[in-house]
Amino acid sequence: MKKSYNISLIILLILSLAITACSSQTGNQNSGSSNSGSTDAFSGTSDSTLSDSGSSGTDGNSAEEGISTRTESDFTDMFTNRDYEVGYDETESTTILLKNDTAECNSDSVQISENTVTITDEGTYILSGNLDNGMLLINAGENDKLHLIFNGVSINNDTSAAICILEADKVFITLESNTDNRLSNGGTFTPIDDNNIDGCIFSKQDLTFNGSGSLSVTSPSGHGIVCKDDLVFTSGTFTVSSASRGLDANDSIRIANTAFTIDAGKDGIHAENSDDANLGFIYIESGSFDISAEGDGLSAGSDIMIKDGTFSILSGGGNENAEKKSSDSWGSFKGGRRSPSSGSSPDDRPDSSTNEIPGNSPGNFPDNNSGIIGTSTVNEPADTDNSGNTDDST
Repeated sequence: MKKSYNISLIILLILSLAITACSSQTGNQNSGSSNSGSTDAFSGTSDSTLSDSGSSGTDGNSAEEGISTRTESDFTDMFTNRDYEVGYDETESTTILLKNDTAECNSDSVQISENTVTITDEGTYILSGNLDNGMLLINAGENDKLHLIFNGVSINNDTSAAICILEADKVFITLESNTDNRLSNGGTFTPIDDNNIDGCIFSKQDLTFNGSGSLSVTSPSGHGIVCKDDLVFTSGTFTVSSASRGLDANDSIRIANTAFTIDAGKDGIHAENSDDANLGFIYIESGSFDISAEGDGLSAGSDIMIKDGTFSILSGGGNENAEKKSSDSWGSFKGGRRSPSSGSSPDDRPDSSTNEIPGNSPGNFPDNNSGIIGTSTVNEPADTDNSGNTDDST
């Protein structure tokens, strides 16, 4: 029989090892962690906000104070109706056919210059085909909303972003059902203007992804998807492989009903705004997340709110890269003994029958930063009897 506080310990370990709400954690890459499981155990709790405690704050507090007082009620209206809208009228849409080193389109709103396709007006655009070493450029009016339908699209750019959104009010990208779409960078980012383009998808405006198709994003020398505003996902399947951050946004990253597989050289999902402490947050309503990141799995300069979802996160390179700090301590935790030279008796170790640590309240772990959870499932505690014990020790 295990005491019921073991369940809380597992939850706290998963949060502390895999999900980091800090704006500057890339320096912790040598002490990583691995975990997986569902956040269902967090549902219904009075405090569902994971907030930063050292880098930025909200509600008027300065970034130096790092104090956030957001609650779940503050995370409302995260998505608009149009964020979920995947339907369109094909007869009212503009068709763009990508043809290797050029493209075809009969609309005045689309300009084609060799392998660069520029859209200059709002509307719905259906894209299909392959574009080699080219770019889809969005440069419309500041109040224009554009809906892009990806119907089997493959775009590679050797020296810049495959998709670059410079001007618009908001861009929606829908992945057509039963289609595989691919975007990639060739390994370098050469400046084309005064914008620091550093991602395979680069947007200075609000960007939403949805649909029931799939999108693969490959960026061997930069970020995967970069948004300088709000980055939103409401459906679809995404595979992101990047040398730097997988998803990167200034104002917020908002996710629902979306499946991600992310392999990142830095943080898997990162949001940070150095100018406004209320921004730079991550909101996850639902979805599945398989993240392998050399930095943090999730990192936010402000808050992280997770309502539901399934997570498998390997951060910091995993436990094989973690710094060992317990060689003269308890070793294997329950069975290990302190070295007599440490000033403690050989038997000054955790009680394996209670999981208690001498000199600490029940449930406190030694501060050795080496605790690793592998593949773990968080379950709700089973019914307890009057003694406080539980029948479920998972």
